Amino acid sequence: MSEFTNPYRPGEPVADSGMLFGRQDAADWIELQVNSNNRVLVLSALPLIGKTSFLRHVGNLQTLNAVNLLVSLSDLPIARAARGRGSAYPEEHEQTINTVLQEVTHQLLPQLNTLNLVLPLPKIGSSQVGSALRELFRLLNQQLSSEQRVLLYIDDLHLLVADNLALVASFLTALMPLLDECPALHFVFAINQDKLKRIRHPLLDGAPTFNLGTLPVDASISMITAPVQDILRFDYGVTKRIAETNSHHPYYLCLYCHTLLNRQVHDGWVNQQDFDNALSEILDSPIEPFRQIWDQSSWAERGVLSGMAAIQGAHGPITTQEIIRFLQKQYSAVVSEVVLKALQMLADRGVLIPMGAVSYRFHVELFRFWLREHTQPAEILAEVDWNRTAAEFRTKESRLSTRPISPGSPIITPPKRVRKRFPWFLAGLISSSFLCLLILAAGSALAIGQALGLPLPFMAQANEPAIASVPPIELGNGNNGDILPLGDATAVAVTPTPEQPAATATPTPALVVARTLPSITYMAKDVDQNWIIYVMNADGSGVTPISPGGGDDTAPVWSSDGQKIAFVSRRDGNREIYVMDNDGQNIVNVTRHPADDWTPAWSPDDSKLAFSSFRDGSWEIYVMDMACLSTPESCPDSLTQITADGNGNLSPVWSPDGTRFTFNSKANGNWDIYTMTTSGSDIRQITTDPANDLAPAWSPDGRLIAYESNRDGNVDIFIVDSNGGVGQNVTNLPLA
Repeated sequence: MSEFTNPYRPGEPVADSGMLFGRQDAADWIELQVNSNNRVLVLSALPLIGKTSFLRHVGNLQTLNAVNLLVSLSDLPIARAARGRGSAYPEEHEQTINTVLQEVTHQLLPQLNTLNLVLPLPKIGSSQVGSALRELFRLLNQQLSSEQRVLLYIDDLHLLVADNLALVASFLTALMPLLDECPALHFVFAINQDKLKRIRHPLLDGAPTFNLGTLPVDASISMITAPVQDILRFDYGVTKRIAETNSHHPYYLCLYCHTLLNRQVHDGWVNQQDFDNALSEILDSPIEPFRQIWDQSSWAERGVLSGMAAIQGAHGPITTQEIIRFLQKQYSAVVSEVVLKALQMLADRGVLIPMGAVSYRFHVELFRFWLREHTQPAEILAEVDWNRTAAEFRTKESRLSTRPISPGSPIITPPKRVRKRFPWFLAGLISSSFLCLLILAAGSALAIGQALGLPLPFMAQANEPAIASVPPIELGNGNNGDILPLGDATAVAVTPTPEQPAATATPTPALVVARTLPSITYMAKDVDQNWIIYVMNADGSGVTPISPGGGDDTAPVWSSDGQKIAFVSRRDGNREIYVMDNDGQNIVNVTRHPADDWTPAWSPDDSKLAFSSFRDGSWEIYVMDMACLSTPESCPDSLTQITADGNGNLSPVWSPDGTRFTFNSKANGNWDIYTMTTSGSDIRQITTDPANDLAPAWSPDGRLIAYESNRDGNVDIFIVDSNGGVGQNVTNLPLA
């Protein structure tokens, strides 16, 4: 390890094309446009997204017979000055169009000479540089084969965008004749998204545009693991946590991986605690892009950013109403129209990402952590002259007017020493799903019906006693709350909810209202799509999707009266428990916490909801009073923690009489079935086999507990007396 060189170089364009991940789609798009003879293309990019790295290596990703040339406007003195002082152009660095064209020619000649194209031009004066550039491309065109193309990539065009746009307009005008001098020439202009909308020029008007954004999930994971495949190994779930914390943004992934590798290179291993420690180190260090965002923001924008980061349970889209309500609670003088304008201005700069008409999220999740660590909303909100700023908006003033931002102003506070444990995201990998419908008859054997390959692993019967469904069992190595696999890692076994012990699934005559309701709720998805919750009748008819797409909604559970469905969703960025009406209306986030919440279960009278949460650093069981269902934030004392032993406790299921839970725990090193009172006392271990026993469910009379186990070599369904004893395998089916 003495010769170790960290392959992650944050802030530098990648030198090795092997370090470029997830950009094949952009390269293919350019190739397609060139083959369609589109002469001018635009590559619109988020800041620090890696466009320069892409432009340096794009030729390696294409099959075009082309000469690739790259000009970087960041090498201009005016650009260097702008980078050092913000977006304004210092007078001492004012430049003419001829100076810019000279720099372009200066960069092109060595590249052409390396390719044995175009002899060096004679020395020319600055006033003749435009003519010389046209002559350069005329000569180049003569030396091309009939099938060759020339791709001229112009990087950082936004650095020429000044207040009057004169320089960038003159530059684009000077380039237009080159298309006539060299018919094989194609321009690709790379520009930051926030500046693109300001440019209006005939050369760019109507040009096809590709938005270079964050990486796909698989590319993010490859960026984390591939460069260190012979150096580091990762605990299950760590790589996904790294990718999500950095929002799949290559710059921040590189920054994080650089820090993590420096810390763990000698250990050769990364677990969840190592992740937390690296995150703490990063948040304690200067993160220059975050500091620049902060310094370039008005006080009102700063107050909005700090407040959004501080909202408890905010991890994903936050509505404008939530933001305004929280800010006004912190500082009563906050004016809503100023907040709305600040949100829009932050979105225009790419700091926030609009999510529909009334919601926003941070462009990178790490920024939220940084703001929460370093800022205090109340102090910052007090710096804004809210009434004056609102008045300026009403008179169409373009700038947010606040007290001047001076070096002595209380902008950034030192990092808090008492750290919150940052949530980690338990990964969900479902390769295939098996549907098993378990029918319990009082005192008799159980029968099983299975169907292979159907994406319907969670089902619950309306108007039954509250028996909770368990979401997909996630595969791990048993560290830090990971759930160990049952059987083959290519198949995930799940337990469906038992039916009533009756000869027919028809509701009892006394429950007349149930006849008008769907009987079954379940989750399903198409290939490459998110999970959606459905309802259907017991005979399979009336299949209806009831949850909005895009939320990755799982684990639906009927309330006992059939009016509500509790479920798990990632629609706010991590797993949360939601409740909705049985027709999909009135969706409410009832947990609202940064940590993952999971495995909901209704009490028999629907007055409470039990669930498991990772908010204390391990899976523990909680119970929530549902009296404040419509406005959970108004009942801060409605939550009760039931377990707190750190052993890993999840999947609580109420007994039919509502007095006990059956649940899973790793108290003895592997997952076993336990029961306890609903207050957390009288804990009894029900199963003791060395294999993993998961997904418990009560029989309707409370005498038996069904569960799944791989103790016999396959994942089978077992039953055991609710007071403990020897489990009985009731399926004995390979692939059960």
